[in-house]
Amino acid sequence: MTIETNLFEKIDFANATKVVRPTLGNEAPIALFRLVRLILLEDMFGVSSTAQAYLSGRHLGYSLGLKDLSQFVELCEQLKIGVIKTGENDKGQLHIDVYECVTCSGMEPVGRTLCSFEGGLIAGVAEGIFKNKVNVREVTCIGGLGHESCGFDVIQK
Repeated sequence: MTIETNLFEKIDFANATKVVRPTLGNEAPIALFRLVRLILLEDMFGVSSTAQAYLSGRHLGYSLGLKDLSQFVELCEQLKIGVIKTGENDKGQLHIDVYECVTCSGMEPVGRTLCSFEGGLIAGVAEGIFKNKVNVREVTCIGGLGHESCGFDVIQK
C-alpha cells in the first residue's frame, strides 16, 4: 500500500480546528501553547520570533474573512484566546483589550510585551473589516508588564 503525500498542501482553518479525540477531548492545556509560543519559537528564531508571531497572527486574522468586530469577539471567546473588550483610546483610535489572555495571563511580569500573535490577529481582522492597512501596537500586557489586560491600539494607515 502506498500513501501519497503532498508536502505543500495548505491546511485550512476548518480542517485545523476539526478535532476528534474521544478520550482527551478537544482542548489542550494553555501551558502547551505557551511552551511553543514563548519558549520554543524564541529559542529557534530569537528576537525575530516576535515578528514571526505577529505576521502569523495577521495572516490568520485576515484569512478568516470576518465582517465585523462582533465576529472577532465571538471567535476569541470560542477559541478561548481571551475576553475581548473594544473601545477607543484617547486619540479616537480603535483600542482592543484582551483580558485573561491565552499567551500571558497569570505569568509574572518579564519587562516586555509578549502578545505579538494576538496583535497580529487583531491587525489581520481589522484589515479585513476596514479594507485598509493598519498597524497594531501592544500598549499594555498582563504577563509581560503586569497590567490587568493586554491592550492594543489599532492605527489605520
